[in-house]
Amino acid sequence: MLNLFNLKRLSWGRDANGQQKVVLSATEVESLRSELADIEERESHLKARLEHIDEILRSARLSGYLHMRTRWEALPGEPPALDESEVDDWLPRFLVFQGSCIFLYFTSTDISPQDSTLLSDVVEVGCMPCHNREDEETRYYFYILTRHGLRYECSSASKLQVDAWVATLQDECKLRSEPTTLDVNFTLFVFIHVEGRTIATAAAVFFKGSLPALASFTDSTNASNRWIAGALALPAAAYMLQDQEAHALQMERTFIAIKPDGVQRGLISEIIERFERKGFKLVAIKLVVPSKTFAQKHYHDLKERPFFNGLCNFLSSGPVLAMVWEGEGVITYGRKLIGATDPQKSEPGTIRGDLAIVVGRNIIHGSDGPETAKNEINLWFKPEELTNYTSNQEKWAYGVN
Repeated sequence: MLNLFNLKRLSWGRDANGQQKVVLSATEVESLRSELADIEERESHLKARLEHIDEILRSARLSGYLHMRTRWEALPGEPPALDESEVDDWLPRFLVFQGSCIFLYFTSTDISPQDSTLLSDVVEVGCMPCHNREDEETRYYFYILTRHGLRYECSSASKLQVDAWVATLQDECKLRSEPTTLDVNFTLFVFIHVEGRTIATAAAVFFKGSLPALASFTDSTNASNRWIAGALALPAAAYMLQDQEAHALQMERTFIAIKPDGVQRGLISEIIERFERKGFKLVAIKLVVPSKTFAQKHYHDLKERPFFNGLCNFLSSGPVLAMVWEGEGVITYGRKLIGATDPQKSEPGTIRGDLAIVVGRNIIHGSDGPETAKNEINLWFKPEELTNYTSNQEKWAYGVN
């Protein structure tokens, strides 16, 4: 058993019966105990990873490694993007389609995802042209476009894998990509009704050929609430609507908390400044020391994880600055400002990428979706603690020309 440990520095001998033996001092015994504790900790961590992988494989509808990169759709009036044919910024990612989300992990053994996208935010999924690399391997491509303008481009050497992702996502989002041939000269005027807010887009179309068919999300419980219709309109009015509304996002609120380590390190003003500089509005704030019972309610979705007790102990170990921020797309963009759960994997420029080092002290928490935001706000704040007001900067942050 002792041969499993780092004991080469110890001198082995034999007793009267010829059996190997070693005499350990109190310091060496303590060193052995420390090594045993490290091994047990690593074993616990590996076990948690294995349980996480098992959970993914059991509940995920699709999962697998893909090469990915991200792009933002150009806003109206922006110049066309530069030719990126020579840019190789593809990175391997482990994608998981689970429930109503698509999760992006660096590796399949990671505990927390690097990023995620709600299925309800996906507006388009389609194939891209395949490409033969210099090593004669054929790569197949597809893209996922969100309503925020974020475009995920994915690549695989397996056409079967790409076809499975495209077919599954299009079916779940009720998207159709079959082209409909038109031979017309007109201005296309499109209304899109998404989550209670009407977004109008328009574009002048003067061509002969094929046009991707218009598609819509359908909801069996209230199909009339989600629709897309085409009609003719004046080119000038169409352009104005496109310029003003094409990239409108939903006004929403999210819960943000600076954890005890962020408070103790004096990072409150730095973090608040980043959200204010982005243009978001603070509508609630308070400094509290949560009890362990309260922390358990906050982390209730992680109660089966081996690190649950440690998380709750830490959150209740000192003051926490609880906040509610409001703005268009604040849930998604708030998570981007914060960065990945593991600071080592967070991009420079994000809060965790710039200000944190290890995952156990990642200084800040942010809601990861609309339902989570609603539940966390209700947990931490009473309705009367939330304010409604118009900020002077709103006309400059959201104004249209």
